[in-house]
Order: sequence, then structure tokens, then C-alpha cells
Amino acid sequence: MNKINIINFLFIVIFWIGNSNANSLISYQSVYEIELDNERVVKNTFGTPYIKQANGQLLLDWFDNCSSWVSNQRMNLKFINSSGVGTLSDINYSLNEKYDGSEMTFALQVKENNMIKQRINGKAEKNKKVKVKLFDNREKELEFSGDIIFPHQHLKSIISNIKDDKKIVSHRVYEGSIPEKFLNVSTFINNKTVKLEKKLLTAGISNKFWIVRMAYYDENKQTPEMELTAHINQQGFVSFFKYDYPSYSLKMKLKKVVLSPTKCN
Repeated sequence: MNKINIINFLFIVIFWIGNSNANSLISYQSVYEIELDNERVVKNTFGTPYIKQANGQLLLDWFDNCSSWVSNQRMNLKFINSSGVGTLSDINYSLNEKYDGSEMTFALQVKENNMIKQRINGKAEKNKKVKVKLFDNREKELEFSGDIIFPHQHLKSIISNIKDDKKIVSHRVYEGSIPEKFLNVSTFINNKTVKLEKKLLTAGISNKFWIVRMAYYDENKQTPEMELTAHINQQGFVSFFKYDYPSYSLKMKLKKVVLSPTKCN
């Protein structure tokens, strides 16, 4: 997986966390600080440059439009490698998924050092098959098997299994970060719970977070492309992310969250 896809993948996986159980979802705006996990030991790279520094910020805006969940996200991330070469990524992503998981639309734009590297709009519909239309320089149609689900339905399943005390959940998920592929996702739920500093939360957000670890596989590959550890509550809100890639790890820590009022009849 190349660097652009890794960044897209990191960014859009967050949507899976932010939308979970339709009965307890909260609409909110939040800010996370991103940093390199300096506790991870860098293996011998035999002269190949490795990531020495990473920092940035993620802005999320989630809201219920009364028939679907809408997400607008922006991430700024700066990498500096061991040779002193820096890369600045600016990623904008929006997604709209219907409550019942039958349809989703998404738009993704990736800039690297202020140059557009990727711009894609897409629409996916689920019936007996999952059909996807991509709109880039030209329209392209894809078809996947009907057992593939979208991000919202995936997280509904995870939250349900947290409540039912089931430890392992596996799904095939299409979410658009790698537009022509789906991902196999294995989720491991730990009984252990943690709490966040109260000053970082606002009234209405539960301060009981389960430790959930997810492994993301590219179709039939046996080795995961990435592993994610998240501290997630039963409202689908996450206080902490840790992304483990083959050669480095990133942490995202909550800086601020504000609830957004929802007015649906």
C-alpha cells in the first residue's frame, strides 16, 4: 500500500468509529492531535529513509440529517523522514450513509505539498449485490458480493457485540478510501475499559471506553495492512486512536469535543 493510500485509509477508518449504534448516536464536532508513537522502536532500515517525525490535527463534524449520517472531515498531517525531507498532507473527506446501510455517497480530495494527488466522488448501493459508481476523470462501475457492508453498518455490529460481550467480529467492508477494493476487517474486543480526563469531555458523553483492536486486510492477503486500537464508548465516540503500520505508528488524542443538537421529528 503506497503512502497516499495509507493516509487515506487512516483518515476514513475514523468514519467507521464515529457512527455506530443508531439508538445512541451523538452528533458532535471534535478535534484530535496527531503525533508519532516515539515509544515504538524503529527496526534497521538498511539505509532506507524512515519516518522520524509526524504531527498534525484532525477535525471531525458528524451530524444526523434525519435520514442518514453525514460526516465532514479534514486532516492536516506533516511527516519528516530520517533524511530531513518533509511532506505535508491535506485531506478532505465527506460521507453520507443512509440509516439502513442501503446507500452511501462519498467525496475525497488528497493534497500533498499543496498539489492535488487524488480527487474522487463515488456512490455505492447495496441490494443483492453492492454496486459502486466512481466519478474521477471518467465514470467507472464496480460490483461486489452482497455480503459486503458499509461503514455505518459495520460499526453498528461492533457496538452490538460490545454490549453482547462477543470478543471477535469479522466483516468485509467497502468505504471508498481505496476506491476499487473492499477490506476484510477483524475486530477484537477487550473487556477492559478506561476513562478519560473529565475536563476533555462534555455533558452527555459517556466516560466509559472499551479497548477495541481492528486488523485491516487487503482482500485475500494474510498480513494486515494496518492495525488500529481505539478507545470507544457505547455511543460510538472515540477518545483515542493508535494506528500501527509496518514501519511506524501514529497516535490521535482527543483535544476538544462539542455536542451538536439534533432536531428530527
